[in-house]
Amino acid sequence: MKLLIAFFALLTSLCPLFAADHSKKAADPFTGAFFPPELVLLAQGRIALTPDQLEAVRAHVEKTQPRSDELRVKLERETAALAALTKQERVAEAPLLAQLDKVLDAEREVKHLHVGAAVAVKNLLTPEQQSRMRELSFEIAKDHAAFTKLEEETGKRISAKVERVKAGAQKWADSGRDPSVIGKTMEEKVKPLMEADKVFEVEAVLDRVLEQLKQDAK
Repeated sequence: MKLLIAFFALLTSLCPLFAADHSKKAADPFTGAFFPPELVLLAQGRIALTPDQLEAVRAHVEKTQPRSDELRVKLERETAALAALTKQERVAEAPLLAQLDKVLDAEREVKHLHVGAAVAVKNLLTPEQQSRMRELSFEIAKDHAAFTKLEEETGKRISAKVERVKAGAQKWADSGRDPSVIGKTMEEKVKPLMEADKVFEVEAVLDRVLEQLKQDAK
């Protein structure tokens, strides 16, 4: 899975692009205060997210992801343009500073988007859940193996849900009900998402299918 890269990209987005004074490092106001929504989704079992909380966090991720992708591309483009200007033998100050402003503007947009999402997600969590997330964040910061373990837990959770969907579809077949609608969802939605390594989207679809199986079983 590519979640490790995404996680650190989110953390990095909260740090300044340029350090004004490396000798004087102010305390990071974000340290231990907020948690990337994606990390909360990964840790949903660890912090006992309720179904309502889970759906709310997912909604924030789905809402911000398209804009996040757009801003990432914009920031990369503006940064590349700035790099090109700095590599010239004779650098014109005005164009360089103008391009620097574009980079900083793009970076600010990224930060605002990510911090806004992190604030919204934090406000969904109970004090106990926030405490658990804080402990987990520090654990990951000290040892990346902790994040790998979280990924593994997520993979096992998703695999278990796939098996539950299969079992539910089999029950439909045994009772004489056509399970093709479940198979179609797995083939047309779940499989492409898995191939694209979109873990959160995969689990969201699986949960919807399991809820459908649960409701129809009543």
